[in-house]
Parts: sequence; structure tokens; C-alpha cells
Amino acid sequence: MKKILFITTQYRVGERIYPILPNLSENFEIHLLKLYQMHPSHIWPGSFDMRDIFHKKYLKYFTKIIPTINDIDYNEYDLILCDDDRARNGVEQIYKNKKCLMVGSSHGNRNLNRNEWHAIKHHKIAFDKCFTFGKKESLSYAIPAGIPSNDKLKEYSLEKNHILVICNFLGNRHCEFKIPFNEHFFKECGLVELQQKYNKKIIIKLKSRADEGGYKHNIKYLNEILPKELDYKVLVDVEDDNELISKSFMVISAPSTMTFKPIQLQIPTAIIKGSGQIGLFHDFKGLVELNKNKIVNTLEDQLIHPDKTFILNTIEGGLNFNSTEVFINQIKNLI
Repeated sequence: MKKILFITTQYRVGERIYPILPNLSENFEIHLLKLYQMHPSHIWPGSFDMRDIFHKKYLKYFTKIIPTINDIDYNEYDLILCDDDRARNGVEQIYKNKKCLMVGSSHGNRNLNRNEWHAIKHHKIAFDKCFTFGKKESLSYAIPAGIPSNDKLKEYSLEKNHILVICNFLGNRHCEFKIPFNEHFFKECGLVELQQKYNKKIIIKLKSRADEGGYKHNIKYLNEILPKELDYKVLVDVEDDNELISKSFMVISAPSTMTFKPIQLQIPTAIIKGSGQIGLFHDFKGLVELNKNKIVNTLEDQLIHPDKTFILNTIEGGLNFNSTEVFINQIKNLI
């Protein structure tokens, strides 16, 4: 049986492809190397250590765990697969020493230019080929394979319990984008009006970031700036983000990779220009400016007229929720 070295570096990036592991283990012998935030020495910055989920769900599919980079026997592998496409955390060292094809996986939604797109910047430094989300990411060495973790979305009932806000950088820290999630954002995004009209609880989803020294100060910040009349709850790490998405009535978001999920489920979604890298969302009908009328209008329009063609053109296997199958078949073609 051919062997694959599977490198995992960051849960919120890698979790998109981890669902391939059960099927992959039926066809190949898989060894595991944990780096960066997935390494045991990393202090988890969020509310729930997502490595525990990884271990519980996926550790049984590996026949061997490689302790460190120095313990890799490069002659042993037919393919090296990494859950990210960035040349950091030792991945670039592995690339220099490899003796087989090395394949990266998309870090996430990025602007498709040479200065910002990892798939260009780190080619031949961290990988030979790279798994991407879909055909929009047109590179000679790109392998469109969708987002396997989103396949499970089809198994959830759409309960329409809450309005979800997916944040990027808050206003209490440096933000490289024009629009941070600050007091002005939450006044202008129409949450109060939407809650009053539809009587839905607001859920605000934060990222746990390694450079922020925890998350409690972010919750305190939100409690200080959010409208006092708003009925809301703040979440950081969640065990099942597919469930969180599927229970959403509407979504207001930065252009985040997570935001492909509600669009796949045809849940009305407003993506705010200037709050992150537009990337693959450039032709999505719900991409709007931070203006409550425009946000409310696109959300209510999508209740009747969802953007059905966007996913077809953006996420391979996204329309039929079969990205896992696509991904596995592409790996088989590589070895």
C-alpha cells in the first residue's frame, strides 16, 4: 500500500480537508506530522481546544505519528500532503528535503494576485501542486477539489434560529482592512432592525487568533460597544460550525472561507466590502457596502432569489456536496 505523509498545521484551515481521512485511509497508509497550532506544545488561544476534536475524530486513521520534522524518513513516502499552502512552520524545510510530490491545500479565500495569494507566492517553496476550491483559481499547478468539510451540510435541517455575524478583525486591535468590526460596524450593519423585524437572536462568531493572547478581552470589547437593545450571544470556537451555519436564518460576514457554507445552503448572506480580502466573492450577489439598507435589501432579496450559480463556479463539488469524492479522486490521480 502506498504511503502518504499528512501534515497538519492549523485546525481552522485544515478542518476543511480532514473529512477526506476516513476514505483516504482505505486506499493508502497515512502517517501524521503535527506542526504549529496542531503541535502539543502550542497553547490554544480560544475557548475550546479544537485539537481534541481532531484527535477524537481522525487519529484512528493514521498508522504512525511522526514526532518531529527530524524524524521524517523521506524515502518512505509516495506523496506529502499539507493542510495549508504557506511556507512556514517547517513546511518549507520539508519541501527542501522531500523525495516525492508535495501538495499543499488552500489557506482560504484570498485576493487572486501575486502579492497576496499564497498559491502563487509559495509555489516551489512549500508545494509542487496545490488543492484549490474551484475553477476560478486558475493556475497550471492548481487542483480544484472544493471544500470537503462542507459536504456534511446536506445532512442538517435548516432551522432558521438566529442571525449569524462572522467577524474578521475587531476594532480593539490593528486591522489591515478599511472596515474593522467596531462600534460603527455594528450600528451600520442593520442588526437591530433585522432583529426587530424577524425576532431572531443574534450570534456573533469570533476567530481565536494566536496573536491575541486569548479571547475574553474580545468578548468584553463587544459587550461594551454592541447596541444595548440587541439580544445576542458571542461564540469563539465551536465543535460543529456546520450546525451553527445550518441553524442560521441570515448571515452577515466578512469575506471569510466559512461564508461559503451558508451560500451553499442558499441561506441569505451579506458579505461586507472592505472587511477582508474579497477574493472569490467578487461576483457574489450579496457582496455589499457597509450600509444597513443595502445589507437588509440583499438579505431579503436572497430569501426569494438565492445566488444559485455562484457555488457552481466557485466550489468544486459544492453544488452536489461531493467535494470529498472529488478530492480523493484527485489524490488517486497524483500517485
